[in-house]
Formats: sequence, C-alpha cells, structure tokens
Amino acid sequence: MCSGVRNIWYIYATVFHVLLLGSIFVIYFRSPVIEGLKPQQFLHREAPAKRLVLIIADGLRAQSFFYENLANVPNLRQLIKEQQGLLGISHTRVPTESRPGHIALIAGFYEDPSAVTRGWKENPVEFDTIFQHARRTYAWGSHDILRIFNKSSQRDVEGRLTFDAYNHELNFWGKVKSYELDNWVFSRVEDFLKRERKILQKVDKVYFFLHLLGLDTAGHIHKPQTALYLENLFITEAGICKIYRLFEQIFQDHKTAYIFTSDHGMTDSGSHGAAQPHETETPFYMWGAGINSRPYNTAKYIKLDYNTAMPLYEIEQAQMAPLMSALLGLPPPVNNLGILPRYFLNASEEYIARAAECNAYQLLEQYTHLLKKHKDGILSFLLPEYEALSWPSINEMKLHLKQAHFVEDYQTFTNISYNLMEMTLEGIGYYQSYYSMPLLLATTVAMLSWLKYLFNLLNLKKMNSLESVEFKSKVKRTRFKLLMILLLALIGFCILQKLSWQVSFYLLLPIPVMTLALRNETQGPTPLTFGWTLMYFICIEILIFSFFSRKLISLGFLLHAALSENNGKTTTWKFYIKTIMILVLAVFPLLTPSVGYTDNRLFLLGFLFTISRSILVKCKLTLADKLAAGIALLNSIFCVHNHVNNQELPGVCQFLSWSYFVYVFVAICFRPFSSKKQLLERILFLMTTLYSMLCTSYESHFILFLITVIILSTEPMRLSRPLITGCASKFHFYECFRLSFAIILYTFFSFFGTGNIASISSFDPNIIRCFLTTFSPFVIMFLVILKLSIPVFLIICIIFALSSFAIEYEEQIFICLLMICNIMALHFLYMVRNRGSWLEIGASISHFVIMQVTTLILVIFTYASKILLSRSKNLTDITTQNPTKMN
Repeated sequence: MCSGVRNIWYIYATVFHVLLLGSIFVIYFRSPVIEGLKPQQFLHREAPAKRLVLIIADGLRAQSFFYENLANVPNLRQLIKEQQGLLGISHTRVPTESRPGHIALIAGFYEDPSAVTRGWKENPVEFDTIFQHARRTYAWGSHDILRIFNKSSQRDVEGRLTFDAYNHELNFWGKVKSYELDNWVFSRVEDFLKRERKILQKVDKVYFFLHLLGLDTAGHIHKPQTALYLENLFITEAGICKIYRLFEQIFQDHKTAYIFTSDHGMTDSGSHGAAQPHETETPFYMWGAGINSRPYNTAKYIKLDYNTAMPLYEIEQAQMAPLMSALLGLPPPVNNLGILPRYFLNASEEYIARAAECNAYQLLEQYTHLLKKHKDGILSFLLPEYEALSWPSINEMKLHLKQAHFVEDYQTFTNISYNLMEMTLEGIGYYQSYYSMPLLLATTVAMLSWLKYLFNLLNLKKMNSLESVEFKSKVKRTRFKLLMILLLALIGFCILQKLSWQVSFYLLLPIPVMTLALRNETQGPTPLTFGWTLMYFICIEILIFSFFSRKLISLGFLLHAALSENNGKTTTWKFYIKTIMILVLAVFPLLTPSVGYTDNRLFLLGFLFTISRSILVKCKLTLADKLAAGIALLNSIFCVHNHVNNQELPGVCQFLSWSYFVYVFVAICFRPFSSKKQLLERILFLMTTLYSMLCTSYESHFILFLITVIILSTEPMRLSRPLITGCASKFHFYECFRLSFAIILYTFFSFFGTGNIASISSFDPNIIRCFLTTFSPFVIMFLVILKLSIPVFLIICIIFALSSFAIEYEEQIFICLLMICNIMALHFLYMVRNRGSWLEIGASISHFVIMQVTTLILVIFTYASKILLSRSKNLTDITTQNPTKMN
C-alpha cells in the first residue's frame, strides 16, 4: 500500500464510523421539540382542583410497589383504602433515565434516544412545561433534576417559580441512609407550608413538585430487592402520607389533587436506561380533587386485603402532563404529545369536552407547523403528503367542532376532539419521519461503498496492460461525472426543499464515500472461494445472533477453536492446557450474567489468580510495579469490606485507587523496558490488576483464562513466501481474514463472557465502589467504558505483539476486521426499530450503538497498540520468547 493511503485510511475509518453512529438518530429518531408554537388559552371554566401535588419517587419500579398486594408500602395501602382514587401502571419509554422521564411527566413528550448523547442535565433546546402555565410552582429535590427546568426559571420575571434544591454534599451515595435525601424534601416542604400557609390558601392554579431521589440512590447501591432498599421505601412512603395529611390540614377546601408516580424503574442489578419491563413499568396513584375513582371497567385488579380489591389501570407516561393541566384548568405544554385520559377526570361533560378541545388544538398546532414547513419547499407539490389531514380536512374538522359546541352536544364534541388528536399524532409522526426511507437508502449506499473502498485497499489484483489502464481511466472519468451530476442534483433538492443540515448531510454522505471507493478501484477475482465465503458468513451470523442470545457466542468460540490451524509447532502440554481452558471459557456465557451479581469470594479469588499468573509465567516486573499493584489490591479488599459492612469509604482509599489508575497508564506509556516481552507482561499484569478493581464477581477469572488461551493460540507465524508489491497471495488473504475474525470474536466473547448483555445500560454501579462515594454519572460511565475496553486492549496487544504475521500484515488484517464490522453494522441498521414494544426499540438501538462503538474502539486500540509496541526498534523479537513458559 502506498504511504499516503497508509497514513490516512485510519482517519477515514474513524470519521466514517462516528458518522454512522449518529445516522440512526437522524433516520429513526428526531427531536420532538418544535419551536415557535403558540400556547392555547386557559380553560374558562371552574377547574376541578385549585392546586396539585406531584410526587415523583425517582427509580421506583412497579414490581417493588405492587409486591405482595402493596406489602412494601403499608401506609400508602391504608391511604388507598381510605381515599380510593386511581391506581395503576405508567408505561415509560427509552431511554429510561431521570431526565427523559421527568420531561415526559412534566412536558408531555418523550425525548428521542439521542438526547442521551447531548447530556442529561442540560437542555439542548428550550421546551414548554406545565409549570410555565401555572400561577405558582414550588419544587423541592435534587439539583440535577430541578436544573432541567432552570431555563424557564431564569426567565421567570414574575417570580412564579420557586425551586429549592439540595447540593451534592447531601448525596448519600455509598452510605446506608439514602432516605435522608427524601427526609430533607419532606422537612423543607413542611416548613414552607407552615410558614406560607396564609398566602398559599388564597392562590389557585398552583403546582407543588416533590422530587424524591432516595429510592434511586438506594437501588443503585443496595439493589431493589434488598432489606436496605425496602427500608428506604418504607420511610419514603410514610413521609408521603405525612405530607398528604399536612396538605389536608392546611387546605381544607377539598380542592387539592395528588399524583404519586415514578420517572423510571430499575433492574434487579440496580441499573436503568434500557427497555426491560422492570425499567419501563412504574406505579402511579392519583387521588383527591378532580380524580374519578371508577372511570371504567378493567380486567386487572389488585387485592389490598382479603375484603378489598382495587382496579388497576394503565396510562402512558406522557399522558400525565395534559391530565395535570386539565385538573387545574390550564392548557397543556405546547410540545405535549400526550392525549388527555378523559375518563380519569371527575368533572362535567362540558369541562371534559373543553379540556379535550384544548388538547386537540395544542396537538394540531404542532401538526400545522410541520405541514407549513413541508409546504414551504419549492418542490413540495411533487412530493406525497399526509392525505388524512390536509388543509381542507382540518377546516372541516374545525367546522364540526363549532357545530357540536353550538348545539351543546358535548359527547360528539369530545369524540371529534379525540379523532382529531389521533390523526394529528399520526400526521406529526408522518412528517417527522418523512425522509427516513431516503436516509436509510443513502446510509446503505454509503456503507456498501465503504465496503468497496476497504476491499480496494487490500490490493488483490491490478490491471497492468496499457489498454486496460486507458480503458479504466475513461470509465472512471465517466463515473466521476455522473457522481458530480448526482451531487449537484441532491444539493439542489436539499436547498429547494429547505431541509435541515442533518438530513441534507446524510443524504449527501454516499457521494464522497463512493468517490473514495472509485478513486482506488481495483479489479480481479476475489481469492475467497464459495466455501470460505459461506463459512465466514455463517460465523458472522452467529456473532449477530449472539446479541439476542449470548449463549451462541460459546458455539462460535468452539467452532473457531476447532477450525483454527497453527503454523507453529505446539507442545503437547500446551495443547492440553489450551483445550481445557477453551472448554472452561465456553461455559462462562452460559452462566447467569454478572451484571447485578456480587460474590466477594469470587472477587477475592480473582486477585489470587492475577498474582499467581505473574508468578507462573515468570514476569520480569519492576519493584515499583509489584509494590503499586500490591497496594492497589489490598486497598480494593479494604474498600469491598467497607462496602459490604455499609461503612463510609475513607478519602485516602479513593486517592489510592485513582493513584493506581494513573500509575498504570504512566508505567505502560513512559516507563522504560528491556524487551517487548517485558512490556507485554507489564501491560497484562497492570491492566488485569486494574480490571480486577472494577469487578464484582467472576469477570477477572474469565479475562485471565481468555488472555492465556489467546497467547497459546497465537503462535509465531512465518511467511511462506515474500509479499509481492501490490498483491497478496490467497494464503495471506485467508490468514488475514481468519485473524481479523479471531479479533472480533475474542472482542465480543470478552463482552458476553464476562456476564454482560447486549444493552447500553448493561452495567453494575457497584463496580465503582473503590473509586467513588458520590453520584457522578459521567465518571461512572467513564469507569464502565474502561472496564469494557480493557479486555479489548489486551487482546489487540497480545495478537500484534506475539504474531509476526500480524505485525507484517497489520493493515490488511485490520481492513478485513473493518469489513466484518461493517457487514454486522449493516445488519443492525435494518434491525433498528422506532415502533413496537419498547423492549424491541431499546434493544435494537443498543445493538447498533454497541457495534459502532466496538468498531471505533478497535480502530483506536489497534493504532495505539502499534505505537506502543514499536517504541523501540532494537528490542528482542518476542516471537522467540514465549511468555507462557512455566517451570
């Protein structure tokens, strides 16, 4: 390969896969926030309630609330028996995080999954909420949640919004008494109500918002099924009942409505973010003024005791916003996409009809905004539109509403409003995903062109005759002219239709990628036979289906081990050790996922294995390495002991953990070494020690077994013939493809074998117990990514340090690896779902994101390992020194 291509194609690969990572959010998921909308008018009728108390128990899942007929919440169960009200399950959407959950409840729309990439604390755009329409809003809770609505608070010149948040010093992450977070809120609310009672009694259209973080914190630390979590739940639900009685004591006009719910649920492992039922199903209980206790018949009931049963209703999370607005006689937020659950309202037919009309016109405002934007395009007359709700249809629906209102036929009036709401929601979805299919097609063409470019880089065969070269030049010029014509046509279309820059970018993306592929085009038959192609296709499909059933990765691992051939001679004892370890490793993906599973005995045994391996293979480690690792391991044992006994982690322990983290990278990158063998063993020892600090059970055992198998399998491969300039033999091509498949197989095997599942929220927060005692989502995510990345880095280092073939054909191997990743990514691109169950949607997003992130990590780590392992040109060839040699 020419030096120019060799120097730049790594950059091409990185940029292209970063762009692909963002493609699904443009194709399948667009921000639902439409700017420039006009709010609706207040409902000019007496509202059912004067004030509304919204209580959100962060992270409380439905299963924990309804367990054993509400046995975990005895005070609330008694309140439900006394007050009746509405009890049920609220269905959330992905991502099941605090920010999207609160926005769905308070603003009435679901943030698209790409909002996670923009930061869950900051608002990428301004949006309307129920708070901004009220006369007064008072809120207490975590600063991280209340700051979401800071923009509206900062523009509040009338002083209608009052937020009271505790700072991070009160965060009891890592401590037993996480319920103190909720007690702080209860105490502040009680003091405020007693102090301002006379003023508050004179004001209507008031929201009181209580954000309770204690359960989310307890779930992350102690897990939802533990006694400490249930203790927090009992104290919190008792505090809610106490606050309710205080409100009733101060406001005796029976005009207070209460809504208790959660923003998201939580898995047994204490994580959330994906689409498991435990994460998407949250409880709700509504009672007080304006709440209809028996809205309609339902087949689901829950027993409160032997004589009492309550119907169990269901609601979409975004429906809470229009319901809360209607209870106070306020218009829904302008960006709301929820439909008012009319049967939940205890009000007159006229009031419900007016509330439904307000909801319908609020949704229609969003639809007409999108329709006008589409019609603004000069070429819109050539394009299809949503026929069910054209301008004539809208005017006809408005006329029917006026006629029904004139004759006071409120039942018909309400039905027309709901028909209009259903159509506007479909229309909004139609125009928001208008260019999804063209974008999907463009992305597919870009990925296929990228595959062609990678295939060209292999330089399999070139046309050498002068006539062929001349003919090829003419063909290329013709193709380039056609591409330029297509480019100009697409640019003209994007400008005339006034498309957003994101849509325009991905529609134009295939052109530069196709140009890149044509510029380095090669011709000639592929050395891959039909049999080899079929075999690798089956192996790739096994990897893809491993995302749906992690047990299949064991089958792929065993097949690869059986079909692999080593050119080097393998001694009998090595063969037996490798075979035994392969069989043991194949069992790991069949075990219960380690996420959420903690076994301190296995954790400590992992430390013993880490130290034992360095002794058995006779690692020539420096005294500083041994001393640093020894202190880190002893410190980790102390940290785990404190965590198990619910004791606060001293600051010195955190300092030692972070100090070792820094030492590892400094020692690997900057400390001198005498040979590649010493550098590799230093990397393995220090990195596996750091990895052990982030483990909770058997993960470190698996990684140690895996790297041993890879070392034993990666025998020095001697070139059977010299490399011909511009051409690679069939043997070399097969070996490059085989080794690249081994890398991607080992990468995913390290992911699934350590107990992970194919989900972006597949992690246990307890892995940070040696490093943090306060909740810091970005630091936690960094440590999670570090834990997942260490095995991949070790795999790359071992293969490119031990195999002379891998060193000689490094670029060809990595090109083959990218081709495999691209084929898998193309599969997952078409598997992404934005409709159907939220379990399917969340899983499909996770699979594509994991695939693209893995590709990027492999690009970065391959280049990093190349630089790291080539620091000295005069080192002893490691292929003559087997680091697995034992006594």
